[in-house]
Amino acid sequence: MNTPNEPLGKQLLAVGVMAIAVVAAVVIGAARPVATTNAPATAAWAQQIELGQDHIEPHELARELLAGGKGLVLVDVRPAAQFAAWHLPGAVNLTVPEVCGPAGARLFATNPRLVVLYSEGPAHPGQAWVELQRQGRGNVKVLAGGLADLRAQVLTPLSLREGAAAADPAAVADATLTRAFLLGDPAPRAATWATDPPALTSPTMVSAAWLQQHLDTTTVLDVRAKAGLGELRLPGAVHLAVESLRVKTGDRDLHFVGDDQLAARFGALGIGIDTPVVIYSDVKVQDATLTALALLRLGHRAVAILEGGILRWATERRPLVTAHVTPAPTVYQPRPGADDFSVTTDQLAAMVAARSADVLDVRPADFFRGDKSTEARPGHIPGAKNRLYSQDLVTGPDGQWLRPRAEVQREYDALGLATDKPVVVSCRTGHTASYTYFVLRHLLGRDDVRWYNGSWTEWAGRSELPAETGDK
Repeated sequence: MNTPNEPLGKQLLAVGVMAIAVVAAVVIGAARPVATTNAPATAAWAQQIELGQDHIEPHELARELLAGGKGLVLVDVRPAAQFAAWHLPGAVNLTVPEVCGPAGARLFATNPRLVVLYSEGPAHPGQAWVELQRQGRGNVKVLAGGLADLRAQVLTPLSLREGAAAADPAAVADATLTRAFLLGDPAPRAATWATDPPALTSPTMVSAAWLQQHLDTTTVLDVRAKAGLGELRLPGAVHLAVESLRVKTGDRDLHFVGDDQLAARFGALGIGIDTPVVIYSDVKVQDATLTALALLRLGHRAVAILEGGILRWATERRPLVTAHVTPAPTVYQPRPGADDFSVTTDQLAAMVAARSADVLDVRPADFFRGDKSTEARPGHIPGAKNRLYSQDLVTGPDGQWLRPRAEVQREYDALGLATDKPVVVSCRTGHTASYTYFVLRHLLGRDDVRWYNGSWTEWAGRSELPAETGDK
C-alpha cells in the first residue's frame, strides 16, 4: 500500500487507521451515533488512505494556519489537562467519543471547509476519523504523525533538526516566522510607540493591528534582505531591495540614486505621491527607516514603519501568505524641494567650522574612538557626540522594539545636544543614521534634526577635513 520511500509517520498512520477500522466500533462504544444512510463503503475510505487523502502533513497544516485558516477547524482529542497546557491556535478540545457524538454533530453543522483531528500521535485521531467516515463526514483529515511530528518538522529550529545541513537563510526566515506564529504570545505589548492615526498623513509608526485594518488601502513594502527573504510575507506585500535605492561606491552603498530613479522605483511598485505606505523589516529596522527617508526625500508624507516588524505580526497570529503580488505601475510625481533634512559633506564641514550644529555619531564606540576602522581614516567628526543607535532597541522573538519612550528621551537629553541649533546624525554610510534621524524627528518630534547621508565614509575620504580620535 505504501512505497518503501514513504515517510515513516505516513506509513504508521495508514497502517494504524486500517487496524483501527477493525476495532473502531468497540473503541467508540455507546457514544457512537446511529449510522447514516449515506455512509461510504469500506472500500471508499480505504481508497482515501491509499491515496493519502486521510491526512494532512505538518507543514501543510502550518501553512493553512499561517494564511488564516479560513473554514478550517482544529479538533484536539487529547485530555483537557494536556489541551490546557498547550494547543494549536484556535483548536477546540473534544475527546474521541465527543467528536463522534452530539458535540461533533454540532461542530459539523457549522459547515467547516476542513476539520483536522490531532493528538500527540495519530492513533486516537485515526479512530475518530474512521467513525466519522462511517457517518459520512468527508471533510475530515488527521494530522500525520500528530503533535510529535509537528514539533519535529515545524517547531524545532532548523539548526537542531536531526540530519540538518547548513540551513538556507530563506528557510530559516520562514521557520522563524512559523515558530513565532504557533508558539508566540499574541497578547498586546504595553506602552508602544505606535500612533495608529485615523488616516496616514505624516511619518510615524503603526501597530500590526492598525495595518491589518488598513491593508486594503495601504501599500505594504517588505524590505527584508533578499538573502534571508523566505516565501512568507504579509498579505499584499511587495518586496523592495534597499540596496536598489543607493549608489554603489566601492564595496558599499552610499548616496541615494537620483530623485528620478527613486520615483521610478516606487512608481513601478504602484506607489504614487499620496499612496499610504507601511514599511516592514525583520530585525533591521534601519532598512525600513532608510526606505522611509527615500520616500520623504521625494515629498512623500503618508509613510509609516510597522512596529515590531514581521516577527510581531507573526506573533500576533496575523495572516502570512506565500502569494506574490504584481503591482500595477504608476507614475510617481515628486514634490520639488521636499528634502530639507539631508546635509552634504560641504554643508556639514561649514557647520562644524562655525560650530552651528551638533553632530551625533551612532556608530559603535570603538569605531568612533578610532580603535577600529574600515574607512580611509579612523576617528570621528570633530566635536561629535557618540551614542550607538541600537541602545534604543530591544530584540526578541517577537521582533525589534524601541525601549520605553521616557527612557529613550532621557538618554538623548543626557547627551547634552544643543537645543538652539540643529543636530546632524551620522554613522558609517548613513544607513543606521536614518533610524536615529527618524526616531528624533518623527517619533520624538525634534524639528531641527538633519541626516548626513555620506557619513564617516565620505568625511574620512576627504583628507582636507579634520578628524578626531578618542572619546571626545
